Amino acid sequence: MPALFTENFRFSNTVKHEYEPSIAFCREEVVYNGVAGELKIGVALGKVTATGKYKISVQTATDGSQNPVAVVIKEATAALNTDIKVLALVRGPAIVSKAGLILDASFNDDAKKAAAYASLAAVSILANNAV
Repeated sequence: MPALFTENFRFSNTVKHEYEPSIAFCREEVVYNGVAGELKIGVALGKVTATGKYKISVQTATDGSQNPVAVVIKEATAALNTDIKVLALVRGPAIVSKAGLILDASFNDDAKKAAAYASLAAVSILANNAV
């Protein structure tokens, strides 16, 4: 049976709690500079130590971005190595759903995923099994 429709990623599938969303306490527009493509809601971002810019967190990176410290909360489209502004959850207190969090494929076992969740927890973004 063919699919009748596909549902886009939703903010509510990822962010389960955020302190004072009305004043954007946990949110910030960050500068993304990384691979080209669509940044979906829930993508985990790491911060490059040398530049302070963000890119998709890849566990094998060595530039600081291997540690997820932000989560995309508004979709954006990026061109290769071009600065764009992306709205992201960058601090807590906040709770995100593990099911709504999009980690790079390099976070391919439970230990690596646990390290990613711990990195987010260091900035008070807790990843849990919320429905």
